[in-house]
Order: sequence, then C-alpha cells, then structure tokens
Amino acid sequence: MAEAPPRKRASAAKGAGWSISDWWTNGRQNGWKVAAVVGGLILLLMLGTFAYAYATLPDPSKLDLAAGTVIIKDRSGALIEERNAQGARVDPVKLADISTTLRNATVAVEDKHFYQHHGIDWGRVIKAGIIDTLARRPEQGASTITEQLAKIAVLQSPKKSILIKLREAMVATSLESRYTKNQILEMYLNTIFYGHHATGIEAASQVYFGKHASELNLAEASMLAGLPNAPSYYDPLLHRDRAKARQAVVLDAMVSQQMISQAQADEAKDAPLTFVFKENRSSQAPHFVDFVFEQLENLYGPSVVNRGGFVVTTTLDLTLQKAAEHAVAAGQQRLGRLGADNGDFIAIDPKTGEILAMVGSADFFNNDIKGQFNVVTGLRQPGSSFKPYAYEQAFRSHKLTMGNLLDDTSRHFANGQFHDFDNRDMGIITAHKALLLSRNIPALETMQTAGVDNVTQFAHDMGITTPLKSEVTTAIGSSEVRMLDHAVGYGVFATGGTRHDPVSVLEIKDTQGNTLDKPNPPQAKQVISAQEAYLITYILKDYSSQWNLGWNKPFASKSGTTNDFRDAWMMAYSPNLVIGAWVGHTGPGNQNMNGVFGTMVGSSVLRDFINNGLSQANFKVETFQRPSGLVDGPPCQNNANVAPSGSASASASPRAGANVGSEKELYLPGTECAAAATPSPSPSPSPSPLPSLSIVPSIVPSGLTPSASPSASASGSTAPSASSAPTK
Repeated sequence: MAEAPPRKRASAAKGAGWSISDWWTNGRQNGWKVAAVVGGLILLLMLGTFAYAYATLPDPSKLDLAAGTVIIKDRSGALIEERNAQGARVDPVKLADISTTLRNATVAVEDKHFYQHHGIDWGRVIKAGIIDTLARRPEQGASTITEQLAKIAVLQSPKKSILIKLREAMVATSLESRYTKNQILEMYLNTIFYGHHATGIEAASQVYFGKHASELNLAEASMLAGLPNAPSYYDPLLHRDRAKARQAVVLDAMVSQQMISQAQADEAKDAPLTFVFKENRSSQAPHFVDFVFEQLENLYGPSVVNRGGFVVTTTLDLTLQKAAEHAVAAGQQRLGRLGADNGDFIAIDPKTGEILAMVGSADFFNNDIKGQFNVVTGLRQPGSSFKPYAYEQAFRSHKLTMGNLLDDTSRHFANGQFHDFDNRDMGIITAHKALLLSRNIPALETMQTAGVDNVTQFAHDMGITTPLKSEVTTAIGSSEVRMLDHAVGYGVFATGGTRHDPVSVLEIKDTQGNTLDKPNPPQAKQVISAQEAYLITYILKDYSSQWNLGWNKPFASKSGTTNDFRDAWMMAYSPNLVIGAWVGHTGPGNQNMNGVFGTMVGSSVLRDFINNGLSQANFKVETFQRPSGLVDGPPCQNNANVAPSGSASASASPRAGANVGSEKELYLPGTECAAAATPSPSPSPSPSPLPSLSIVPSIVPSGLTPSASPSASASGSTAPSASSAPTK
C-alpha cells in the first residue's frame, strides 16, 4: 500500500500571499470589537450622568413657591430694574378658588395627559424626539406640568442641558409620589408667570381683568391659559393678534379634549375682552427690559426666567440711555406743535451689535399714544432712509457708480406717475448728488437698474429681517421695517462691511455671584467689502452739513419721510456708533403730522444727542478712514463705463442745463470714468457747489434749486398711492 503524502500546514496551504477573505473576516471582527467598546463607553457615560444627576438632586420636598429676584443691570453694573416679591405680584390661592374653566384650559393646552401620566409623558417624549430629529433642531416641547413645576420651584436653573432635563424627570417623578394631582396643579398655577409682573393665576386675573381667578369666564380663562408659553410674545397689550391666535389654540385644545363644545369655543373666540392692566413698575429703561426678558424667555423658558434668582448684566449704557431719553423729549418739545406725539431712539455698537440705548416710545406709561408698544422693534415705513441699500447694490454689482448719470425728471414707473417731494425736476445729475439730495426719481431708477429682487435680497443680507415688497417703490421706503434691523444695516456701512446682529445680554449670574451663562453673540458676517461700504459713507458723511443739521461730531446720515408725513426718520453712524430716531403720531386724531420731515428729526432729536448727550457721556466718536483700493476720478460725462439693464438713462449724456459738476468721485477699480476732453483752451467757469438745503423744507424749498438751470417743473403730475410712495 502506497504511503500517503504528508499533510501541509494550513498556513502553507494558503500561501504567503494576501487574502481579501482574511481581511474581511478580521476587519469585521475588529469592527464589532470597536463597536462594543464604543457602546460600552456610551453606556458608562449615560450611567455616570444618571448617577451624578441623582447625587446632586435637590430635595423635592423643599418647594420654593415665593417669587425670586430678577435683577437687570447695565453694562457697568448700575441697576436698571429689579423684579422681586415687591416688584412682581404674587397672590397664592387654593385650587378651589380658581375657576374650573381656567384649570381645564391649562391642562388642555399644556399637558392633556396630566391626569394619566406619572410625571413624564413618554408618548410626548418619543414624538418630540422624532420631530426634533427630523427637523434637526428643537421643535416640539414634551415637558409635563409636573416637570415644569420641578424646573420652576425646585431646580430653578435657567440653563438648558441633558443633565437638567434628566433632573427634571427625576424631580417630577418624586413630586408625583409625594403630592396628589390637584396639589401639583394648584402649586403650578400659583407659580407660573403670566407677564406684566404677575406670578400666579390670581395675580394675573387681577392685573389683566381686575377680578379674582374664581370669576374668570371662558374667554378670559382661555386668554390667560395661553400666556405662560411666552408672556412677552403673546402680550395682549402689545400684540393683540398674537394673543387672540394663542387663545384660539387653547379653545381648540379644549374642544379636542371634549371639555367644551365647538359652539362654546366659537363664542369665546368672538367675545370682547376688557383688559385693565393694573400693574406698578419702576424701571430706568422699561422697553429695553421687556426686550431683554423676551430674549431670556426664548433662551430659557418664561417660567424659569420670571421665577428669578439671578442677575442679568446687559449691554445697555445707562448714561447713553438717559441722553437718548432727553433727546426724544427735546424732539417732542420742538415737533409736538406740528402733530408729533411719539418718538423713539436706538443706539448700538456696530462692532459688536450690542444695544447701548433703547427708547421705545416718548412715554412708556402714556396709554393715549400706546406708549408701552416698542416702536424700535415695531414696523414702520422708513421713507428715503432705505435708499442707501438700493445705491449700494447698484455700486457693488457695477451697474452704477456714484459718478454716473441719473435723470431726475418726473415720469412713470411700474406703480404709476412719480414726482419728487418738492414737485421740481433737477434733470441729469450724478448718483452721488441724487443720494446726497435725497431725490426720489433717481432712487427709483437706481432700483430698476440694480434689480428690485437683488436690492431686497441685499437689504436682508444687511440685516432687515421683515418681508420687503418686490416693488420699485421699496427703494423709497414703501416696505415696513424695524428700526432695530435698520440700525444693524447701517452698522454694516459703519464697520466697513461686517454685520453684527443685536445683542442685549452679556452675562447671567446667580444671587451668590456664580456665573450661570454667558450667551454666545451671533456670529459676525462679512456682507460687503470695506471699499464697497465706504462708497456710501463717502456720500452720506456730508449729509448733515448739506442739510444744515447743526451736528458738531462726524456722522454719516440719511433721513426718511413717508407720505402725508406719517413717519419721520433719521439714521446716523460713525465707525463705533449707530443711532436712529423716529417721530410720529400714534395718539387720537389725525395720524399725519403737519410737515415734519426726517431732517427735522436730525436737527432736534439727534442734534441734542450728538452735541450734548455724547459729550456728557464722554463718548468719543471715531472718524471714518478711507480704505485702500478705491480710485479717485471726475464725474462721468456719460454712462459708457457701465451697462445698467433697464435703466432709463443707461446711455444718457448731459443735455443743456445738466447739473453734473466736477467734484471728486470714488470708484471701485475698473469702474471709473475718464476725465472729459477739453475742447478749447478757453477757461471754464468754476463749478458751483451743491446747494445748501434747509432742514425745514417747504413744499418747494427755496434752497433746493440747483446751481445749473433746472428742467421744467412737472406740473400736473400725480403721486402714486400713499401706501407705495413715501416722500423724502
């Protein structure tokens, strides 16, 4: 029998070469090992977090139902306002003394499974997790009434974190084991904040309706039940439409839970509400404080914020705040006889976005002028103060330069026949002169040249957050904007192209001085280049002297006046300060003021602040520095250097009487105009300077006539509708 060949070793049988099957097998085994290690670490981290949360858990039996202190300070530590047991109304009552309707409304909108769960509504948690994951941001709330009580009365922390949420769940479970559902609901209704310094439902009933919580009807109860979600946002005094919409949500929830019928809900939605707003308040900047509280509520939740126990250091400078208030009062004293009964003021640091002063109205406590409404954050037509956005977009897109020619002649645009605020035509003028003299027809032409949608998008990039109409009249201020946004936009010019969104809170500490939070400021955004920004500044830095505003410090500025003198604006900026003021009529009677132009706001409100307030505050105004990379040149003799699409004067050449002049212009490289050839050695007359304009122009200002012969006046032309054709 033949001898069998010797068996080879396995390794020898496979050979010395690399095998993909070995890699796959070993790689898969290593992958499982890595996954197991990572999973173990994650589990260990979760167990450690749970253990730490449990070990540091406050005693749930020690509920603090008294109102804590909220102290609001300015940037240097000076007290602005304090809300505590004396400053916030707190009137605890028994559950039996709270109307059943209010109790049902609260449960329906806040926690419909309140009587079924044991502190945590796992169904809502899972739903919220799925929605938040799909949206990639917090979209859905899942806190129960018990968890909210735990957060307000036990944990008392404004922070948001996984650890805090875990503690909330633990405390809520403990509270459910210690107290009955009715006891938890009673504590909750006596603890939550309803706005207007009212903590607890009894105080809220007294403040809003002047009655006890036991006396609330369905309409009143549904209104109050909706407020704790965001008391500032749904404030029925300032935002009646929002409050009514929230009330409808509450009533619909009650119908869904079969607490009331649809007919009862419809009747309550239509029922008139008589508010009394009984509150006492002592504040050095009430509009600003309300603005700060709204920001804090967005960050940490309204009930946590208004339970207190912390100190907020804000961006406000009380010295500048007092100067701003004095300036608004000075403007009212001067312009009140012309029908202006209200005014506002904003000051921000354009390098950081920090709000330094905010006066939301001429008198916070004057209900006749709706004084508690903050006009700085409200919507008003900006008039010609919007024009810099249109010109900047045209300059930066090379559709126009400041030396190019525009036709200031009354004519038809998309929305009708247009003429200027003085019913006069200046003919062919440079874009530089058109903006400096605030001519409306050239601004409309510039809007068409730059592209309407391009300008509106650019304005949004600059900081305007509200919708803008896709219409040519937006160039002259027909779309409403917020003054706070407008200040951010002008801040981009001030900083050389960088946008800093508004900031109001610097730091939050507890009452022992421990830092709880330092909110991160919004990230700065480079919107335009320093050269592009300076083109507008170069024109507007002469605005105050051109219009004889009487300022003694260097600011670039632009005024705005809307149709029928409903709104008068003045915006101004330096490299380290942006300021803006508005005056209007919001009280009884005719809303139109008797000839109040934006320049008059500049010569009264801003003049007082710039000449007196800044000096008293020892605020040093920085001067503008021209960036490198711009080209000097003469005004254009035609528009051959650009090819504006849709411009009526794309190839315009000066005609007899054209008011072009020969002042120095600035250009982005490659867009400059060549000097005009001299036809003969005969001397030319010296150019006349721009006309010096009156700060109180009449319908046809005598000082507005240009040095060159003007074109014929557009007699008989009609203005477009008031809603779409603001004047200068």
